[in-house]
Amino acid sequence: MAEWGAVLLACGFILFAAVAMILLHTLRRVLLRTEDVLGKAGQEISQLASESKELLVQASATLSLLQSRVEEVEPFCESLRLAGASLTNTLQRADSITKHVAESAMERLERAHRENELRLAEAFRWLDAGLSVWHSFKRQSQPSADDHA
Repeated sequence: MAEWGAVLLACGFILFAAVAMILLHTLRRVLLRTEDVLGKAGQEISQLASESKELLVQASATLSLLQSRVEEVEPFCESLRLAGASLTNTLQRADSITKHVAESAMERLERAHRENELRLAEAFRWLDAGLSVWHSFKRQSQPSADDHA
C-alpha cells in the first residue's frame, strides 16, 4: 500500500505540477498581453505627450503673436480714445458757443425789436400827425375849390 500511496502521491504531484504549469503558462500569457497593452499605451502616451508639446508650442506662439498685435493696436486705441475725448470736448465747447451766440442773438433781436417799436411808434405818430394835417388841409382846400368851380 505504501507503493500505491507513493504512486498516488507522485500522480498528485504530477497533476499539481501540470496545473501549476498551466496556471503559470496562462499567467505568462496574461502578463505578455498586459505588457503589450502597456507598451502600446506607453507609445500612445509618448505620442500624445509630443503632440501636446507641439500644441503648447503653437499655442504659445499664437499667444505671443496676439500679445504683440495687442501691443501694436494699443497706441492706436489710445489715440482713438484721446481723439474721442478731444472731439467730445470740442463739441461741448461748440455747443456752449452756439448757446451763447443764440442767447446773444436773441437779446440783440429783442433789443432791436424794442428799439424799432419805439421808432416805428414815433414814425407812426408823425405819419398820423402828417395825415391829420393833410386831411385838414384837404378839407379846407376842398370848399375853396368848390367855390371857384
